[in-house]
Amino acid sequence: MQASGVSSDTGDQMVLELSDEQTEEVFKLASLEFTSSELKQKIDNLDVSADVKALLYKFTTKAVRVGEKVIKIGQKILETIIRVISEYPNTTFGFIFGAIAGTLVGSVPLVGWVLGPLVTPIFMALGLVLGAKQDFLDKALESRVKASVEPFFAFNGANQDG
Repeated sequence: MQASGVSSDTGDQMVLELSDEQTEEVFKLASLEFTSSELKQKIDNLDVSADVKALLYKFTTKAVRVGEKVIKIGQKILETIIRVISEYPNTTFGFIFGAIAGTLVGSVPLVGWVLGPLVTPIFMALGLVLGAKQDFLDKALESRVKASVEPFFAFNGANQDG
């Protein structure tokens, strides 16, 4: 099946031929977690400038056509990012912190030229790993707290999952 998209920069159209397996995987991207208005609300609630919000709105409108089906690929990517950030806040912060720290080291004259290409990916990986460790510890703690409180749910008159 053919998939096509239009470049935002040049307006050129690209067409790819997809196998049946690839088409099936791409069609999975068609299911969206948020309606357009829910996603707009999430963007509106971000603590960023109006220019960044405008770019995010524009990003969510990007789509590709696979056969006769239109897939809102921009919205799907933004939904994925929002989900990862909300599920793994420490991992996200650690990765971004590592990227910034590596960029700062890389911007120092001479030292950055020598160490920048090596230090930036190391800082990013280190931030990612330390953040992920903290996220998993937090999730483990949350699970233990829920497990220890669960016997008391019977007093509510109905069994609850959390």
